[in-house]
Amino acid sequence: MAERAAGRTRAPALAVDEPLDTETRLCVDIGATYVRVALADGGRIAQFVERRISELLAEEPGDIVISVAHLIEKVLASPPASWGSALPPIGVGVADMVLEGGSLRIGLSAGIPAGTALRDRLSERFGTTVVVDNDASMAALGESIYGAGKGERVLALLSLGSNIGMGILVDGRIYRGVHGAAGEIGTVPVRLDKSYRGSWKLVTAARRDQPRPPYPPGDYVWLEELYGGLALSNAWRARSTERRPHGPSASIHVLQLAAAGDAIAQQLVAEAVGGWALAIATTCGTLDPGAVLIGGGIAEDIGPYLDPLRRLVDELVPGRAPRIEVANLASLGGLIGAGVAARHSTTAPGELEPYRDAAKSLNE
Repeated sequence: MAERAAGRTRAPALAVDEPLDTETRLCVDIGATYVRVALADGGRIAQFVERRISELLAEEPGDIVISVAHLIEKVLASPPASWGSALPPIGVGVADMVLEGGSLRIGLSAGIPAGTALRDRLSERFGTTVVVDNDASMAALGESIYGAGKGERVLALLSLGSNIGMGILVDGRIYRGVHGAAGEIGTVPVRLDKSYRGSWKLVTAARRDQPRPPYPPGDYVWLEELYGGLALSNAWRARSTERRPHGPSASIHVLQLAAAGDAIAQQLVAEAVGGWALAIATTCGTLDPGAVLIGGGIAEDIGPYLDPLRRLVDELVPGRAPRIEVANLASLGGLIGAGVAARHSTTAPGELEPYRDAAKSLNE
């Protein structure tokens, strides 16, 4: 089983033989590209395993829940502590709109249907409460207690990965909205002007072949269709003549190419910074957060572009721009937040308590 024990930016991991706290929780992060499973002890992670969703689907076609269960069992097989007679609650972040109670609004093409099937199947298999919420919301939760979001009453985490999402916390509570769609900033409609038509249509056409919810009409596209990681990767392929080293399924790290001097990548990133600034400015006009943290896979390479992003946001919302920082917990934020959600879950599956008061005891 192919696993990655570490990435470019990781939170401190526990030593394998170090005793875990009695409040340690199992945590799961089901993103657009990877499934991650680990043990979370506060802001620390142990027994971390990671698999590509494409690999898992090749093993269990059409049903990612079985593969997630197998990864959980793998983590449970060699923990440095005994769970006793009962397994504690499990926290799960998922790249979908999630309603109160852990119900997925749309479902995932990887084989997770809408509703509470993910929560219920894992709960039945492991005999414990399973807390399910949006992955970006879980990352925001982790950052609010252990990362760069400490002390913020209104916090937004802009997740820049294959797609674009956002987690929102208000007074320590995850804010979902009526349809579970609060924070779906990647689906803000953007109208293409004449300068975009042509090469960008090739990019968006590839996205629209996938089974997704209805897209906006006419010349409108979603923000993430232009500025998400997958869109940038596809755009670089469409514009570049140097495609041979990169297979059709390979992920192109456009920000890294831009930093290395690739002219096409630099142009794409400059446009993307404008798109990300638009996302933050839109958030400021509706939510007025004290801080916006940049998370997701792209955040690991955003350093050289952080100051230009801040300057542009300040121009778009003068006098009320939020603090903009890279999320401290990097790609582990979702796991750590899922652990927090599980640790402070109620007896009713999927229901979450406010975390502001809980954070006090965790940080004492």
